[in-house]
Amino acid sequence: MEEALEKTGRRWTRGMRCCDAFGCTDGCLAQRALDDEIDEPQLWRSGGAPAMAVRGRAVRPGSEPLAVLELRFLPEGAADRPDVRVAALGRLSVTVGEHSRDGDWMQQRPGQVFRYLLASRGGAQRSEAIANALWPERGPSAVANVRYCIFKLREHLADRGEAGSSLIVRDAAGYRIDIARVELDVDAFQAKSTGGIAAYRRGEAEVAEGMLSEALALYRGEFLADDPYADWAFAEREYLRSLAGKGLAALAQIALSSGRLVAAGEQLQRLAELEPFDSHVHQMLIEVCLRRGRRTEALRHYHALRARLHRAFGEQPDFELTSVAARAYRQQPRARTQRLDTAILDAR
Repeated sequence: MEEALEKTGRRWTRGMRCCDAFGCTDGCLAQRALDDEIDEPQLWRSGGAPAMAVRGRAVRPGSEPLAVLELRFLPEGAADRPDVRVAALGRLSVTVGEHSRDGDWMQQRPGQVFRYLLASRGGAQRSEAIANALWPERGPSAVANVRYCIFKLREHLADRGEAGSSLIVRDAAGYRIDIARVELDVDAFQAKSTGGIAAYRRGEAEVAEGMLSEALALYRGEFLADDPYADWAFAEREYLRSLAGKGLAALAQIALSSGRLVAAGEQLQRLAELEPFDSHVHQMLIEVCLRRGRRTEALRHYHALRARLHRAFGEQPDFELTSVAARAYRQQPRARTQRLDTAILDAR
């Protein structure tokens, strides 16, 4: 033990508490091993150079359980490399190492627990909270089901080369995803979107266009789209949808300002699909079609909007196609630019 810890710059003396030896920063590793009801070892990472991993498991040689902690050292750079890539925008997809872990389990209860933990990744969740959110009709019996689902989930997410490692950790507050080990498209999308929108509002069009294009390439669909009725995902789903709308509006604005009508039309088309009842978006899309000479396409968009509004609300569009055509033919780019900026971007 002393020789192993010296490699990480730590010292071991007899009688030393494990937290002092390992530098536990997220709860005592020994206690976590004792508290965890899963028999297979779980992997935790600790600081130091070289990077050190500690595996903990509980054994019961007698009446009192013991925590067994095992040290191993990770390859160069392994501590900084995400173990798992998760795509949660659109249909859920998981890659561990270089291997896809997609499968039927994602539509079963372990997959439901994983989605719930993804949506609440900001903090740990107790078994009771998970059970009440996912299976409220089952009552107290659902708590035991959560523990079994966690066990199966760890099996599905374990790296075959790191037997016993787990992306799902447990502490005093409950279960959570070890987010430091995950490359999540949602977080990358949010960071790039907010950065790009901020750059756009500062007038840095080139920077904004680059960041927003990267962000929107990640937006393959709504957050956890294969579980559309999950009310616990609603708030984040709507927030991310709003970010995507702002990003598309900014990209369309940038393209219009530089006279790139094809690019503007592509962004507005995508924005119209995201916001099917937004009158301002459809007016701008129709206007761009007319400016490009695509009258049939403009007419098709208008009739589709009118049918959609009538079917959903019994209403008609609040603008006439002829008025949009007159504005397009007058070619007033300043008016168009201002309308898009105020009506679409800032109103969100």
